[in-house]
Amino acid sequence: MKPVSPEKYSVAWFKLAECVARGEQERAFGVYRLLSHSFEDKAFAQQLAGDLYLAFQDSKNAVQKYEDAAYLYKQSGRLSEAAAVYDHLYLMNLSIKDEL
Repeated sequence: MKPVSPEKYSVAWFKLAECVARGEQERAFGVYRLLSHSFEDKAFAQQLAGDLYLAFQDSKNAVQKYEDAAYLYKQSGRLSEAAAVYDHLYLMNLSIKDEL
């Protein structure tokens, strides 16, 4: 894959944050799809997708992406990252139960 220049990479992150701040879900996921092609770390890409879903209050899809990320972290031997994602899922589960 062709390397992305640091300037374009930074602009993409800024654009992603801007879309989230404005509540533009479709545009945010469009930027995410473009940005995610530059990631070699598929677990991180899944975690970022979970973060985006969570930012747009879509807990069901966020949980799925976080579970995918934790699984990929675990498969690659990065247990501390997997544990952090599982911890986040646990805390999400507690807050969802509190809302009910």
